[in-house]
Amino acid sequence: MIKNLSCIIVDDEEGAHLIIRHYLQNLKHINISGSFYNALEALEYLHRQPVDLMFLDINMPGLNGLQMLKALSSPPLVILTTAYKKHALESYEYRVVDYLVKPFEFQRFIQALDNAFSRLAPTGHPVTANNNSDTPSSVVLKVDSSLIRVYSDEIIYIQSYGNYIKLYTDRETYLSPITTTEIEQKLDHHTFQRVHKSFIVSVSKIRKLTGGQLQMEGGAIIPIGNTYRRELMERMK
Repeated sequence: MIKNLSCIIVDDEEGAHLIIRHYLQNLKHINISGSFYNALEALEYLHRQPVDLMFLDINMPGLNGLQMLKALSSPPLVILTTAYKKHALESYEYRVVDYLVKPFEFQRFIQALDNAFSRLAPTGHPVTANNNSDTPSSVVLKVDSSLIRVYSDEIIYIQSYGNYIKLYTDRETYLSPITTTEIEQKLDHHTFQRVHKSFIVSVSKIRKLTGGQLQMEGGAIIPIGNTYRRELMERMK
């Protein structure tokens, strides 16, 4: 599980604060540490109290959001929230996590949070520029009203349920509104293998291959599709 993350909201519009607070109110792992209506106040706060994540508006009086980012030597993870699309390209020079154009829906907001969590190392701290590993060590799933981090070495297999997936670990099962194709793109392809149109397995958790079936750690029996059989056999040699 991911640790609780602290965040701040920096926006000169009260409505933006209300929307973000509303979207965050049922998410268990994110705590709002502060709300600021100008960038200078937020800068002063960050110098005293670092946070994990910042929701940042661009167009504010005085110091704008991008100028604020320039002034920070070690900024937190940043999700920009703005009414204007024109700054999107420039903003990525500052390695922001995501760029939300107001008004944004809850689903798009959750996607931005997922992007933020994917930047975190297993310790729960942001991945630094010195971390050269491109291998995902975990995936973040939306489960009910929470975001749950599941570490890759806990996953036994994943099963498709239409536009949902069921992800099985040795302790829990998670139902999440994401497709098998979408979750496959988040997984380390050196660790996981699609073996059927409806199943992805952790190769290291395979205990037996017999005929057209796999027996997984924990006893689950998984069918093997003909399309995937040869590649799986090669990986298991």
